[in-house]
Amino acid sequence: MKKIIAAILAAVMLLSFAGCSEEKTEPTEITPGRGKVENGIYENTAFGIKFEAGENWYFLSDEDIAKAMGIAAEEMFGEGAEITGDHIYDMYCVENTNGTTVSINHENLGTVAEFTDENYYLETVMTQLISTGVENGVVDAKISEIKVGGEKAPCLYIELNYGGQTIYQYLVVKKNMSWMSMVTMATLTMDELDGTLAKLTF
Repeated sequence: MKKIIAAILAAVMLLSFAGCSEEKTEPTEITPGRGKVENGIYENTAFGIKFEAGENWYFLSDEDIAKAMGIAAEEMFGEGAEITGDHIYDMYCVENTNGTTVSINHENLGTVAEFTDENYYLETVMTQLISTGVENGVVDAKISEIKVGGEKAPCLYIELNYGGQTIYQYLVVKKNMSWMSMVTMATLTMDELDGTLAKLTF
């Protein structure tokens, strides 16, 4: 199980902040911040995202998230980092029995006009993945709309072959002013992927 979880965590990293801003950021009309976890439920009121993990899930500590990203914890989560930085590394959780993972991050796109549209953002991510498809083991990648809490949301579906293991991923995005929120889910079966999606609301 530990090897499977490690493979999924590594695959999720392929979708972390694949789109990036190229200009200085500008003030937003929201106050960005990290969400909170209580009784197995993650909620970020600033960005309007909720994930009801429930039993059998555990949430990674800031130190574990930083280690997975290869970035110093102080740089990611130090005082003022979520307000002054372009990225907010928000939440990372793992299902104990099957290794399904969910990560939620936010990127400030600033004044980059091209990224004001969620679909264009996902197209950029998909292009980057396909361009390195052989190296990253990308088998399939397509953009569609899926239901998140009854509402339609742009989504990038990815199928990967990582170390001989097939991994299925959704990258669901939600735009708030100049911020793009990204929910990345990775599982070993499509049934698990859709079951995980059902726990998410915008």
